[in-house]
Amino acid sequence: MSSGSPGRGSVYRGAAIAVALTWVLRAIGLVSVFILARLLTPSDFGVVGLAMTAVALVETFSYLGMKQALLRMEKPERDYYDTAFTIQLIMFAALGLLLFAIAAPAADFFREPRVEPVIYALSLRFVMLGLVNIGVVEFERDFAFGRDLKMKATARIVSFFVTVALALWLRSYWALVVGMIVQSLILTILSYTMQPYRPRLSLARRAELLGVSLWIFSGVVAQTLYSQVERIVVGRTADTGTVGAFSVSKDVSNILTQEIAMALNRVTFVTTARSGAFDTQGERIARSLGAYAMITAPMGLGLAAVAEHFIRVFLGGQWGSAVPLVAPIAVATALMAVFRLIASSLQAGGHEKASGLLCIAGLAGLAVAVGVVAHAGGSPLSIAQTGMIVSAVTLLAGLGVMAHFTRYGVASFLVAVARPFLAGTAMYFLVRAMPVLSPSPFVELVWRAAIGAAAYFAALMLLWLLSGRPQSSEAEMLRVARRLLARL
Repeated sequence: MSSGSPGRGSVYRGAAIAVALTWVLRAIGLVSVFILARLLTPSDFGVVGLAMTAVALVETFSYLGMKQALLRMEKPERDYYDTAFTIQLIMFAALGLLLFAIAAPAADFFREPRVEPVIYALSLRFVMLGLVNIGVVEFERDFAFGRDLKMKATARIVSFFVTVALALWLRSYWALVVGMIVQSLILTILSYTMQPYRPRLSLARRAELLGVSLWIFSGVVAQTLYSQVERIVVGRTADTGTVGAFSVSKDVSNILTQEIAMALNRVTFVTTARSGAFDTQGERIARSLGAYAMITAPMGLGLAAVAEHFIRVFLGGQWGSAVPLVAPIAVATALMAVFRLIASSLQAGGHEKASGLLCIAGLAGLAVAVGVVAHAGGSPLSIAQTGMIVSAVTLLAGLGVMAHFTRYGVASFLVAVARPFLAGTAMYFLVRAMPVLSPSPFVELVWRAAIGAAAYFAALMLLWLLSGRPQSSEAEMLRVARRLLARL
């Protein structure tokens, strides 16, 4: 097993493979959404979206932090892996029964009877997920993301073909449901065919694992609930068509922002855990936060800028109601993607309690703010806009907490994150101000995306130069680019 601080080259390779993994998986997901959006109706997506809200809330309690606890250990013994697997199995079995039990109450809450049988069916996923081989944690410990890519991509591809075939046949939301169940089944099977470790039942190390993982668990629960608060409120106050538009807006935004950051989190968690005392890592973490922002800011603000053309090209005219929702949701997910790195880094550095409390505070702030807006009769758009504002405040609070524990200047963290978002904002207003040159939404999307990308890079470099050319994520990007060009 690997130990010690990873070299910069291995970190870059791991990060590149992790991002490639996510792009492959999400490319499949995007193609699936684009095809299914034309075969099914917003109401179909709304039914599944409501059911998945209940599923996500229950599934939240499965994130006990077992994987993170194992990754923080330099050389965990077999007992630790077996205990983690046993706790995972018990937890998913209990949650599957809980989900089955709340199917009827959830349908009553959402005033949508079609949700009940969908939740019954999706409870089967929990049995499969509980049996996933805990040995796949070694893929992350050893930066073997290529194997992880092969496993997850295979499951996603099989699920894709099953879902599309059923959608063509049934023209029903049940195609989405069966596809998710098939994906979980294939993933469970592959976790054993691709990893030789064979877990046994044991609770010998439960005290050590749970002692570390419970605060990680609280943080992950809070983050998951945070991502569902707006859906719950909209699901309670709007029709299924509006819920479907809101859910698809969330899903597309997550694919282009948070999913990329979550992939990089897998690399940075291991890197932070192995890189020595946390209060000596401030400069490195500031660069990492800047790098995350360099990726998520143009994705989120770029999607916001071309939302109308993007929706028309990839989802079709029936999804026009999603257009105004995309902008605030995309920006909010970009902000929270950077926040996730803060929470993850605190966990890896031994400050899981602070990370958990920070996430809980963000959740409380969002719940109160969205609740007030909804109670006052706010529309789904105003709810999404409120979420964007709260996300910005939550990120700022996270930067302050990170500065405290790393003993590194809060201004340095703030500037590292602000440059990409300021550049992205400039890009947004430029693209929005461009005249319409073609009646084709595809042509409009392509040329606006190209101009936006160039404008973002130019604005980012200008801000970096005005900042005095610091040794930041921008400088690291230029160094990597020069090395790559030198090899050509």
